[in-house]
Amino acid sequence: MAGTITSLGVGSNLNLEDMVTQLMQLERQPITQLQTRSAGATTQLSALGSLKSALSNLQTAAKALSTGTTFNAFKTSVAATDVASATASGGAVAGQYSIEVTQLAQFQKVKSAAVTNGATIGTGTLTLELGTTTGGAFTADGTKTKNIVINSSNNTLAGLRDAINASGAEVSASIVNEGTSSRLVLTSKNSGTTNTFRLSGLSGFDYNPASETGSMEKITSALDAKVTIDSIEVTRSSNTITDAINGVTLNLTKTNTGSPTTLAVTTDAKAVEDKVSAFIKAYNDVNSFIRTQTSYDATSKKAGTLNGDAAVRSIQSQLRATVSGTLSGGTLTRLSEVGVKIAVDGSLSLDSTKFQAALADPTKNVSALFADTNGVAGFGKQIDSKISDFLGTEGVLTSRTDGINKTITNYTKRIEALEVRMETIEARYRRQFSALDTMVASYTSTGNYLTQQLAALAANS
Repeated sequence: MAGTITSLGVGSNLNLEDMVTQLMQLERQPITQLQTRSAGATTQLSALGSLKSALSNLQTAAKALSTGTTFNAFKTSVAATDVASATASGGAVAGQYSIEVTQLAQFQKVKSAAVTNGATIGTGTLTLELGTTTGGAFTADGTKTKNIVINSSNNTLAGLRDAINASGAEVSASIVNEGTSSRLVLTSKNSGTTNTFRLSGLSGFDYNPASETGSMEKITSALDAKVTIDSIEVTRSSNTITDAINGVTLNLTKTNTGSPTTLAVTTDAKAVEDKVSAFIKAYNDVNSFIRTQTSYDATSKKAGTLNGDAAVRSIQSQLRATVSGTLSGGTLTRLSEVGVKIAVDGSLSLDSTKFQAALADPTKNVSALFADTNGVAGFGKQIDSKISDFLGTEGVLTSRTDGINKTITNYTKRIEALEVRMETIEARYRRQFSALDTMVASYTSTGNYLTQQLAALAANS
């Protein structure tokens, strides 16, 4: 008789394992369908993420056009480039200036006498005063005075250096090793006569900047920068001067006494055009992405990932309506008036010649066409605001993304539940086929036994 079946199909010699596999494939079809839908939703989610990124880039470009200062761009040039350089901000005014640098700002720097390496120095309290040196007199700023104690725990050149640097004084200390001996070097952290320092109280380390006397030796004195701009003498503590010419920062690098150079401040129309071009490129990137993702190829019968997505179509429609719209109250009302063209496919292009001509025309306020001017939102401001709405917590893209995420979560839960059910179904099939296998094996064994018995009877008759 048949024994216990240990492998499906062994007893009956039937391919029951393949039958179970095929049956389970049929049972798993709902799971496969859900997985396909989940993968499609994930692809949509990824496409919306890419759209968000493209919209964010467009918003950045739109923001750059949404303020009037963008259209007050200036560039500078200094004839003698080794004397000075300059940069201009939106507050500048076009013009030319005569520049004569008679003195560069300088940091105060002093050095100590040589101290044998490894030797100790005296102890006491070093008083380090910060202040101003003018007219041969030093005036201390009491709020910046530091008293630095030197005792047996730190009475070395390195100990003094570390104590000064740790004091918070506007002076930095370093050591220069000459070989067998070293010197302490002190340097003011800021240039100019208002940033000088006086030292007293510690033997071997005193110095008076007014008389340039003391145990320490002058390396450089604190000096102010002096520059004559259009016959007007300007004195500042730094070689970087930000407040002499409105909207212009001067960086002085060399004196040119007796040989003034020219600083030219001119309107930078190219910089303005570059920002508008960047806006157009970012807009076209969004437009092209949406067109591709929402397309349908009738020949191949293939649709883009976001084909039929109402939220994306709404975004596309609103952006196109904005750039093709009309402003009121200004000298310019449409983008086409400054050379921005709209193609049939919705993309934008810029006629540089027409744009530059509009910028140069004093009767046309190009800034108002893009920026937020007197309560009227230009095209740059409008696009910025719309994208803020699209990407906001209550925005159409956020809602769409949240909906897809919920759908994916729902698919995942249904798949998990069906997977549990599949385990139960497969176990049932295996029990049923195992019973069948055992039964067929039993019948086969009985048949074989009867055949043997009949053969034996026939042989003995």
